[in-house]
Amino acid sequence: MNTKIATAAPLVNGSLTIGEVAAATGLRASAIRYYEDAGILATPERVSGKRRYDADTIDRLTLIRFCQRLGMTLADIRSLLATPRGVRGKAYWRHLVDAKLEEIGALITAAHGVERMLRESRDCDCMTLASCSWLRDERAKPPPGRRGLTALREV
Repeated sequence: MNTKIATAAPLVNGSLTIGEVAAATGLRASAIRYYEDAGILATPERVSGKRRYDADTIDRLTLIRFCQRLGMTLADIRSLLATPRGVRGKAYWRHLVDAKLEEIGALITAAHGVERMLRESRDCDCMTLASCSWLRDERAKPPPGRRGLTALREV
């Protein structure tokens, strides 16, 4: 039984190839190049035309994936990575987290509303669509995203 833990290939002149970074992070090479193009990963130096990354790149990509799992946008991540460390960095992180918590709270509230409607309408005894109170109530509401056109529906 092999009990050795796989490790990244040794650094050559302190650098990793894109394939080594991809293997270490579980990302595809195309995702790493995308992050470079998006400005959240520094453009690496090239040796003989090939990208060469330092070991800190793995930590940065781990942070990027963590932030994405929390639902942060690339713009949020770019700003976070550009923010100075220390107190200002911590304040910005709290700002991002607070905004995300508010967004998640609104999603949870909406999901609870949908759940309530599903539970209540599951046992609907309506014989026709015209007699369904759920659909009557829904028809009385303006369509999502078109609230300004409510007056037109009433004409």
